[in-house]
Amino acid sequence: MLIDYHLHNHFSPDSETDTRKIIERLQEMKIKHICITNHGEWFDKTEETVGVFEFNEVYSRLNSAKQEIEKLRPEYPNMDIAFGLELQYQPKAKDEIKKLLSKIQFDYILGSAHIMDEIVISGGLNAGNYFKDKSEEQAYTAYFEELLKWVEDGDFNNVAHFDIIKKSGYKFYGDFNPIPYKPIIQKILNKIKETGKGVELNTASMHHKCHQLFPHPEILKWCVETGIENYTLGSDAHELHEVGRHLDEALQIAKDVGIKYLSTYKKRQPTKIPISDY
Repeated sequence: MLIDYHLHNHFSPDSETDTRKIIERLQEMKIKHICITNHGEWFDKTEETVGVFEFNEVYSRLNSAKQEIEKLRPEYPNMDIAFGLELQYQPKAKDEIKKLLSKIQFDYILGSAHIMDEIVISGGLNAGNYFKDKSEEQAYTAYFEELLKWVEDGDFNNVAHFDIIKKSGYKFYGDFNPIPYKPIIQKILNKIKETGKGVELNTASMHHKCHQLFPHPEILKWCVETGIENYTLGSDAHELHEVGRHLDEALQIAKDVGIKYLSTYKKRQPTKIPISDY
């Protein structure tokens, strides 16, 4: 059975999707292992407020999200419903993030970097402002350097949408080719391996924007060569029609590059499932 380990519901600032409807949609798709991974930081729809992490706000919101999942689980005994979190790289909020993780037990945490120079680069209203007056090398190298810092410092399980910079960057530079960035990408992969983290295969832009899986299949090959062991699939759904989308295609890419296992998580600990079971 497939897994969908990147889902946002009405407790995420960028989604209004009902949790029960998410679960029932995935149940219809025969997807057993799922994880709700709402943002820790807060996003204002106007982007006047970008990525604010305030402990009292996030604790109250995510504690309520956890209570809802715990209430729903008994109604779906054949579904493995994990409670997760998506954390944006924010060095200034390091102490508050640490406090949150000490107060709420998550099953799985995604680490993401989709804010650069106070701009949401993952497709927000002002994403283009980041790329303006930057060469591809300047824009992409700065992003991967930021991601490297997060992998080095962050307390999370898997890297979310590894090369999300290309989601908006393709409009300025064309299709993304990871080969020129292999030196910095390889540093990130080595650090992922060293810290015991993993990599998410994120399908959110396979149908639009850059029309590619995150990360690029070439990067996934490097992941396998580096010896990274834990991988998840995630649709990164914010609306109901996005739930579970393109997971079959991502699974085939995973098989093609030599990934042998997908992982599910309980209290931050992975359980590997042979990819041949899917």
